[in-house]
Amino acid sequence: MAYLTKNIQSEATLMKLIHHAFPERKLKDLHELTEGYFNIAYEVSFEDGTKSILKIAPDPKVTVMTYEQNIMEAEVRSMQLVAQKMRVPLPEVEFYDPSCTLCSSPYFFMQKLNGKSLSSQKPLLTSGQVSHIHFLVGSLNKEINLITNGSFGYPGQTALQGKIWFDVFAKMLRAVILDARKESIDLTISSSELFELLEQDKGIFQSIVTPRLVHWDIWDGNIFVEDGKLMGIIDWERCLWGDPLMEVGFRSYAQSADFLRGYGIEEFTEEEKRRILWYDLYLLMIVAQEPVYRGYETADSYHWATALLREKYTELQETSSYSGN
Repeated sequence: MAYLTKNIQSEATLMKLIHHAFPERKLKDLHELTEGYFNIAYEVSFEDGTKSILKIAPDPKVTVMTYEQNIMEAEVRSMQLVAQKMRVPLPEVEFYDPSCTLCSSPYFFMQKLNGKSLSSQKPLLTSGQVSHIHFLVGSLNKEINLITNGSFGYPGQTALQGKIWFDVFAKMLRAVILDARKESIDLTISSSELFELLEQDKGIFQSIVTPRLVHWDIWDGNIFVEDGKLMGIIDWERCLWGDPLMEVGFRSYAQSADFLRGYGIEEFTEEEKRRILWYDLYLLMIVAQEPVYRGYETADSYHWATALLREKYTELQETSSYSGN
């Protein structure tokens, strides 16, 4: 499906990109991968038996959400950083060109992982295999979160960076609400009341003083498996420096006991539960906008996200007395 953000290129341009990155290799086959929703991606096979994945960022003329600006830079740098510091299985970045000279956007090639997404393979796996994979992912996610930085925020956006996590997170919330207003997307909750609650909850963010690398997109579609074994984690484009509780595995509406066991968490404090609620809201506000910004054929994800958004917002309101203010 040709989503608005997918930067489709001519065959001639694709040949130029491939030759520029791999001048010594002879191309055998090239085809588009269709599981992704944001960047366009191609599988590139060479006559020497090697395979690579080519990802191309959206055309700069296409409107994207604020947090999505310059995220290919974030993806490449995060992958390189993790490969350098940790033994987390992920594709190797083989070539990166942010110059926009051969096509309209940055692009990069990465090693093709063996296997397929866990979401596509689940029906073929036993419950024990799925449980073990989620346990391993929890353990690996904790390793990723051990990588630290000097400031919070999105790596490719100085306007959404800072030394204090509460201030940065507040900026992130304002940005996603402004994105909704730009496209007249009804998030179905009161933004003014939301920020009143956020100010009341300022204290629950004060314990987050070390910016940690957050993948923020480790769901079953980004976990690669083969023969019931974990092969690697993909799609690092949404990485940011923040609170590890932002990770998808900690969403209150989709927590896996196996993931939590692998991560090493048995229970959350009341303060942590409340921060999790805030990160639920932030992610759901983004998901609600994707049908418009990406040009989905239906608004199903909007209705799903806003229904859950209202539920979690109500939960936040009903427990607001916890903040102790």
